[in-house]
Formats: sequence, structure tokens, C-alpha cells
Amino acid sequence: MGAQIEIPNKSHFKLNEVCSLTGVKPYVLRFWESEFDHISPILSSSGQKLFEHKDIEAIAYIKKLLFDDKLTIEKAKMELDLHMFSEAGNDFSTEEIVEAQVSSERFVRNLSDSDIQKLVMAKAKLSSLISSVDSLKQRNDWH
Repeated sequence: MGAQIEIPNKSHFKLNEVCSLTGVKPYVLRFWESEFDHISPILSSSGQKLFEHKDIEAIAYIKKLLFDDKLTIEKAKMELDLHMFSEAGNDFSTEEIVEAQVSSERFVRNLSDSDIQKLVMAKAKLSSLISSVDSLKQRNDWH
């Protein structure tokens, strides 16, 4: 992702391991979980949160965006979305990405607070649904 860290070769990590790997305090990580959809730990049968490689990579990138690049949380969310979108193999020119970003910022500015809250709720629900589907895929070894 952006900030490179050495992630051990195992499938899941406990909260304290993630904090140790990324240098992020547990309370900060819990806050980021509520703010960034890209951090979606799964719950073990005992109710413990377990993080995957993708979560750790997202945390490291978020840390870079917020602490090194000094972005606001909203700007970091947009940057993370763009970064994940481009890493997924979507080949768009820089101009197209910037144009889409500017267009979305204009759109957001013209929305009421109530509309923004509804969109945030819808995004959270969709994110939760995607996470559930991913968990089912993993649990049942679906491809």
C-alpha cells in the first residue's frame, strides 16, 4: 500500500499484534475502525477481533495519510478510496481521477446534512454487507 511494513506470514492478527506492527495505539485503531470502511476485522468465535493483511495495510496507509501527509479524515477517506480503486486494477488517467474527485466534492457540498447522513448510513450498511459476504466466502472457501 503506501507505508511499507513487514507483515508476518499468517492469516489473522489480534489487536495488540496490529498495534505493535503499525505503531498505532488501540484507542486510535478503534476510532479508525468506526471511520474507515477499509478496516473491517472479523470476530472470532470467542468474540475477539481478528485483523487480516488487508486491514493492516489499510491501517498503515491511513497512518501515513493522517500523520505524514497531514490530511483530514475526510480527505484521507477519499485518498484511500482512490488508492484502493487504482490498486484494484482500474486504469484511469490522473486527469480522470482528479475530475471525478472534484466533481464528488462539489456534489457533497450541495447536499444537506440530512442527505449526507443518509449516504453515510447507506455506505456503512453496504460496507457491512460486503464484509459479511467476504466472511461467508472465506468461511465456506468460496471463490
